[in-house]
Amino acid sequence: MAEEIKVKSLYKALRILDCFTVDNPERGITELSEQLGLYKSNVHNIVDTFVKAGYLEQNAENEKYRLGFKVLELGNVISANMNIRKMTLPYMQEMADFANETVYLGMPNDTEVIYLESCSPKNKLSTRSMLGVKAPLYCTGIGKAMLAFLPAETVESICAKGLRKYTDQTIAEREALLAELKAIRARGYSIDNMEHEYGIKCVGMPILNKKRQVVAGISVSGPSLRFEDNTIGAYASKLGELVRQIEEKL
Repeated sequence: MAEEIKVKSLYKALRILDCFTVDNPERGITELSEQLGLYKSNVHNIVDTFVKAGYLEQNAENEKYRLGFKVLELGNVISANMNIRKMTLPYMQEMADFANETVYLGMPNDTEVIYLESCSPKNKLSTRSMLGVKAPLYCTGIGKAMLAFLPAETVESICAKGLRKYTDQTIAEREALLAELKAIRARGYSIDNMEHEYGIKCVGMPILNKKRQVVAGISVSGPSLRFEDNTIGAYASKLGELVRQIEEKL
């Protein structure tokens, strides 16, 4: 069942912004009304509000509307976050070549991790793009590494929604998760022991800014048979070295 829209008027307004695309950068009131099945008077009121707020502007020549500079400002915020993707890529490649495994970069997104980049060893074929892929914070290596340093409210929000078991190894009880996060904070890195996918282990570490706030997370991942205790220790040590270099640039 689709999740209920709680603020229908806001949802209706945001759907208008979705109508502006690369192929159709300018739209008139009638076009928007017909596309969305809304009364022209309602569309006009919403568009007028967006114009006043800077999210839309009107082309004086044809009286159609297009996205305004306020949308560009929001895009710049996203771009600033994405800068970490470019900045960390050399370090990700170094880690991938060191471990001969795949390395991932992600950021917290509410109760999930959203992946920004993946990096394969130079002697292996590149993995598929991970940009925009999401996964739970509480049962992935990169997610747990970040979650351990996120506000307690985030952890409680995740627990309140229920901890789904993806495998037999998934931590699905609140107290056990809290103990796991405490252990991660103590040693500085996380271990995904096949908690999200069978046969896959990960070592993850958060990337923190000068205020010790989570900016992103990074992890090395591969088949569980290749992640023995001494291997995990070596990966964690190397990952820590690279993360410190990344944090110095933040």
